[in-house]
Amino acid sequence: MPDFPKMRVFLLQGDPADIFLTAMDLERGAELFYTEVLARHREKGFARFIDLLARAEEGHARKIYGFYRQEVPEAPPFEELYPSLSGEVIEGGRSLEAMKRMLDTPVDEPCLDIVEMAITIEYAAYDLYRNMADYFTDSKMTEAFLAIAQAEKEHMRIAAEALQFCEDD
Repeated sequence: MPDFPKMRVFLLQGDPADIFLTAMDLERGAELFYTEVLARHREKGFARFIDLLARAEEGHARKIYGFYRQEVPEAPPFEELYPSLSGEVIEGGRSLEAMKRMLDTPVDEPCLDIVEMAITIEYAAYDLYRNMADYFTDSKMTEAFLAIAQAEKEHMRIAAEALQFCEDD
């Protein structure tokens, strides 16, 4: 697996609404990445797990939206806001475009490389949100980021389950 390109994730200054909006945007980026994987590998055995991850990212963004809505009661509905997010950066701070280019790189075992990428993305997201929970002393922000981190652990489990299908692909 090639080295992951690095990018930014959160600017820690700013109000909670901006931070939650950034978190939703990261979820959008991950969903777009997994959707791209599906477009290229829908017929593979591991695809159902990638599809589950893509849908889980939207569900996770809905959870974050709940925290965002507490900060911005007049926010547009999730169904309007979420699709408008660019998703240019995925969880873990990597560029969506760079990750798509990585999918273009010929490899011997695409399943293994893609599933390992997914595990790495989800672990980076867990680590990011866990550190965000530690960073904030405000109990509301700590609680929010701990909840998000816990959800990322489920995403790691889903990605790890897909490994068993790599031998068949």
